[in-house]
Amino acid sequence: MTTQSEKNTAVAIHLSSLAKYLVPFAGIIVPIIIWQSKKTDSQFVDENGKSVINFNLSLLLYSIIIAIIFGVFFINSIIEIVQFENQGIDVIPVNLITVAIITGLTLIVWSITEFILILIGTIKAGNGSVYKYPLTIPFIK
Repeated sequence: MTTQSEKNTAVAIHLSSLAKYLVPFAGIIVPIIIWQSKKTDSQFVDENGKSVINFNLSLLLYSIIIAIIFGVFFINSIIEIVQFENQGIDVIPVNLITVAIITGLTLIVWSITEFILILIGTIKAGNGSVYKYPLTIPFIK
């Protein structure tokens, strides 16, 4: 049976993922610190810690990939505008505006989804179960 102390620690690990909104990379570092200090005390805490850290590392990797993809489209749009303007053609930056809107919407949906998943993981940990985040790469087994 999982003790209340173990549940509280697991909840803290999940919620500490939100620290990245205060300090960059704190959403990865803080859960690692909590997990490292308590993982040998409880298998429940160990499993929750691994789940949270794998989720956060996966999010970081996916974010880098998405940033590169949107960066390529953004740079391509800028180059296209410069080429048209060098030819003396006035251009409305439709591609640039489109990329900016899609990037903004993606960021909003990404953040809301991440927040909801962290809340689900927190609630599951508080109820004594381990939440396996979707699309998570198992970096730590």
